[in-house]
Amino acid sequence: MSTCLVIGAGGYIGKPLVAALRAAGHEVRAMARSLDPAHLPLDVIPIRADARDPMALSAAMAGVDVVYHLVHSMDSTDFADTDTVIADTVAEAAAAVGIRQLVYLGGPRPTGPEVSPHLGSRADVGDAFLAAPTPALVLQASMVIGAGSASLDLLSHAARFAPVVLRPPWMGNRSRPIALADVLFHLVDAADREPVNLVVDLAGPETLTYLELVQRYARIAGLPWRLPVPVLVVPTGPAAAAAAALSDLPRPLVRALLESLRHDLVPDPANVAPAPPGGATGLDRALRDALGLPVPVGPPTTAPGIRVDRRELRVHATEPALWRVITDIGGRGGWHTVPGAWTLRGALDHLLGGIGLHRGRPAELAPGDAVDSWTVVSRDDADRSLLLRADMRLPGRAWLRLRAIAGTAPGECRFEQTVTFVPDGLPGTLYWLAQKPAHDVVFGMMARGIANAAERAPGPVAAR
Repeated sequence: MSTCLVIGAGGYIGKPLVAALRAAGHEVRAMARSLDPAHLPLDVIPIRADARDPMALSAAMAGVDVVYHLVHSMDSTDFADTDTVIADTVAEAAAAVGIRQLVYLGGPRPTGPEVSPHLGSRADVGDAFLAAPTPALVLQASMVIGAGSASLDLLSHAARFAPVVLRPPWMGNRSRPIALADVLFHLVDAADREPVNLVVDLAGPETLTYLELVQRYARIAGLPWRLPVPVLVVPTGPAAAAAAALSDLPRPLVRALLESLRHDLVPDPANVAPAPPGGATGLDRALRDALGLPVPVGPPTTAPGIRVDRRELRVHATEPALWRVITDIGGRGGWHTVPGAWTLRGALDHLLGGIGLHRGRPAELAPGDAVDSWTVVSRDDADRSLLLRADMRLPGRAWLRLRAIAGTAPGECRFEQTVTFVPDGLPGTLYWLAQKPAHDVVFGMMARGIANAAERAPGPVAAR
């Protein structure tokens, strides 16, 4: 185990990093200008000091193996100069006391002639550490999705401010947001690694435009789809002033973040760190965690007025083939039912203030992910069962379970589709009865469509 010093331990990444390092068994010192020891884990040494003070740094680093640098002075207009001075001071202190590894979490390095001051400063700090005698691991991440993030705060206000969102050309620029949990994994993992001096990109599993990111936030937050309004340009100064006033963030910070949106921030895949064990955290789950939203629960076994509609079909395809169709449902893959049925239902839901016009899904479904107007409750690859909860406005609660079940003959299986509806009293019961004829058509065709898609999939099938 290592002795670690976290500089900038009071920030939204520093606080959970201190806890994660301590949970991993490392000795930890937490350094910041303002720090409440009561909010630190047991046995963590609090150090109130300024990172520009060489003597304070030398004392804090004595006996330390790994130093984490998480300082970003973006609350003033001269943040770039301040960050450079701090980086040089930290690098000199680290070399003087013989630190084994310096770890810096910075931002991506965009290409082009005009780099935003924010991202340019992050790159300059990384370069200063790489050029210093102490080995430096420079981790680069675009947007880190976690509670307390200034970027997430701005994203929230963009999605919640109005039912429309301005769409200047740079809203089409892309990034690969990463979950805070995955960033913490890579930071903690560095404490046990051999010293290195290199740059590594941290990225989530999905590449999205900034407009798509706003829409995904709105979807997870349960907001209706936001109408994009094309504009040629959004003045940075007025936009930063307005966003700062709405979000209570420092205006220099908001301006710096807005200027950074003008860059396409997709890293070179060859330089991206491998995903944590178990796979990378999807954007939907990262947003849900950041917003404190739990994964929905499954349907009850008993409830007043509960309605269950179960269908089962024999499918001339293998279980894996059917399961692939089930787990590809939604988004561009569609729902294998009456064309336009879900679009019409979504439009109606949107008029009622629901989320119904949202369309899309992540590549790999996991609990908490959004699939069009549904949310994944559970996915069991062993049992080949996918459970979804409806998020549209209903006088009750609805779930859809899709299963691939082993067949009795080679090359065939069974498809089971179960809709569960728990009504909210009499209005819910009347709703169920009124829509039952349409329900039977839509879900009946869905079952047959999924079965047919599995039978058309490449691979051996049983003779008919």
